[in-house]
Amino acid sequence: MLPTVRFVGAPQQTETPTPTFRESLSECTGPHVTLVDTSIISEGTFHRDYVVRHPSGRGWVYAIVGTGLASLVRSRLAEDGLRNGELRASVPTGDTRTAEYVRELMNLARAGGTGVFAVDPLTKNTARRAERDFVAWPDAASGFGAKEAPLLTNGPTAWFTVDR
Repeated sequence: MLPTVRFVGAPQQTETPTPTFRESLSECTGPHVTLVDTSIISEGTFHRDYVVRHPSGRGWVYAIVGTGLASLVRSRLAEDGLRNGELRASVPTGDTRTAEYVRELMNLARAGGTGVFAVDPLTKNTARRAERDFVAWPDAASGFGAKEAPLLTNGPTAWFTVDR
């Protein structure tokens, strides 16, 4: 992966007074993880500029977009298959360092991912070519195609498979 990226997950709210940067994605257990490029934004700057107390007074909340940040929403089981996750970022205008970080991150995801093929929900026909902007990470790809989750879904009429 990218050596300067650290990970922040909201479930640690009950464990820590402020978000703690984790070395590995596997250390973050929740459905949403923020990826922070520490060559662009330090942990101290992240806390100062992007973290506030939760309005309830318990815990904290933090930004999921901004300079040096990207956001991962993990896939999850749904009735009709595996609901897609997302890797996304919003790059501030003129922020070339974050733009380069996001470009590298997305290239890494494409290179490590598995292509997915659209499935017509009515005919069950599978497209001949993989979708251009959709990939399945290996752990998600192994989680669908099986009886428990035969398809990756992006909504009621958007179905995908890794099997061609």
